Amino acid sequence: MDGRIEHGFRARFRVLAQWIGGEDVDVEARRLVNEARATAASEGISPAQALAAVWLRELAGAKRAWIGPAGRAGGAPPWARFDEANPPRFLCDPSLGGLARWLRAAGYEARLAPGVPGHRLPDEALRRGLVLLTSEAEVLDRRIVADGSLVVAWVPSALTMAEQLHVVAVDLGLTLREPRCMACGGGLVPTAKEAVRSRIPPKTALWQDEYFVCAECDRLFWRGTHWERIAATLRRTVAA
Repeated sequence: MDGRIEHGFRARFRVLAQWIGGEDVDVEARRLVNEARATAASEGISPAQALAAVWLRELAGAKRAWIGPAGRAGGAPPWARFDEANPPRFLCDPSLGGLARWLRAAGYEARLAPGVPGHRLPDEALRRGLVLLTSEAEVLDRRIVADGSLVVAWVPSALTMAEQLHVVAVDLGLTLREPRCMACGGGLVPTAKEAVRSRIPPKTALWQDEYFVCAECDRLFWRGTHWERIAATLRRTVAA
């Protein structure tokens, strides 16, 4: 089993046990990792998929059992920190640019910081009040993560894009919101057809009357077959 992936899930399992008041979080984490190993071997799936399945099951149980932050290490868990009026905003490490695009399509701000060195991303996310989206399991060992100052959405790179998106959605309790520009994350502004007619492909103009322009990068969008495929994937992964 990949050591980095196992390390990341073990850290997650320990935090879950802390949230619900477990007495020996290390023992519980080892038990769940061993269960995932057995599942991977018996069902012929990858270790990452088995660990993710155990994590999602245990997370659902933790959500039911969690009664509040009093006396819990790290304060409130991520899913309890955000709601429709206060959605999470993401800072993504460079390896997760594709996932950032899908989060934008689901309606969430997801930024990259190309000028910031990887080891400085946690501090940059904390400074800007953003959730850090990362594939680096070592980040989970940082003090600012353990004490609850920084929320980290960790996703193992061994999962598919859809699996990564689903894990993040369940982890943070995401729901589908109005889509944002997948290229830059800007808001999409409804725009009159006549105002952008010169930019519309002639065949598209024959059947489509609803258009949107990104408020930040000025890209033009419409709900064509490509968007319908994206929306179907989002319904399966985020709204599932």
